Amino acid sequence: MEHGFERTQMDDIAARLRVAKGTIYRSVPSKEALFAAVLVYADAPASLPATGVLEPIEWPEVSARLRDELSAAVAGLGLTKAAAAPERGRPVSVGDEIEGLALDLFMMLHARRVAVMVLDRCAVEIPTITGDWYGLGRYALVDLWTRYLAKRHQHVTTTVEHEMLARSIVELITFWAVKISFDPAPRPYALDPGRACAALTRALITGGNP
Repeated sequence: MEHGFERTQMDDIAARLRVAKGTIYRSVPSKEALFAAVLVYADAPASLPATGVLEPIEWPEVSARLRDELSAAVAGLGLTKAAAAPERGRPVSVGDEIEGLALDLFMMLHARRVAVMVLDRCAVEIPTITGDWYGLGRYALVDLWTRYLAKRHQHVTTTVEHEMLARSIVELITFWAVKISFDPAPRPYALDPGRACAALTRALITGGNP
């Protein structure tokens, strides 16, 4: 997160861990494998192999795993189902529906916050995964919100075009779900960030209407 993939050297990692570089290489065969392990295990360290030894991995496989993870994460969102479902009349409360979809996205991103931060910082340096991260990650979410807004267009009170509004929603939720966790000088907030995000998303789309 601090220096990006290219500038970070195994010597830097060894120094941060206060171990010899050779100690790292007993567990991980390369910087690429370590990067892949961060994406897979940093948000779920309990799932690390019991031996602590990571398998060799090259960029094509890192990219394939990233594609699978992104596709599965996005497919599991309530937003994906809501954007694809046929219109069947007005739900009991569009505002409540929006808050639920926003909170669902918040929880998915927050559970993967380390991986998201690392990818945001490093993906542009690694052409093999750049398209996957932006295409299947960030812009997939923007496209989903854009389709959802088009479906609920009669409840959208802002005159901002749907795609710009969708991008603003994704950036808002990403900030509170991911980036605020790494604030070097955090402040306490009265509201739970997830609930606050959901309410803000509702306000952006409907002006706070039911």
